[in-house]
Amino acid sequence: RNPKDPRAGTGGPQPRSTYNAVGKTITRDAREGCIPDEFTQRISNEPGTLSMANTGAPNSGGSQFFINTVHNEFLDWWRSDLSPSQHPVFGKIVQGMEVVNKIGKVRCDGNDNPITPVQVISVTLV
Repeated sequence: RNPKDPRAGTGGPQPRSTYNAVGKTITRDAREGCIPDEFTQRISNEPGTLSMANTGAPNSGGSQFFINTVHNEFLDWWRSDLSPSQHPVFGKIVQGMEVVNKIGKVRCDGNDNPITPVQVISVTLV
């Protein structure tokens, strides 16, 4: 995909679509296909963790995530004393963090877009 395309980052789930999680059927919202916030585990946004991206508003997550390369404690959902933004952690890099750090150091333009696009070719779930 082209990260400079105006629609980059807009390919979220369909509104009112459903998925199953922990034995429950979850229905995405009717407006943009966002999912309810999943504040279930108090796992801090430490380096190497995968966290749910959202707009900063409640229940605004979809299909995007980010990998923390530094300790972003202010994003921890239970730390409202640090920031109103809440991003639950749902995974951790167990191998290949050096690749993540290398990606984090690529040269970017003024909009924080990589000068040379970066592609993730494969990911293995364990």
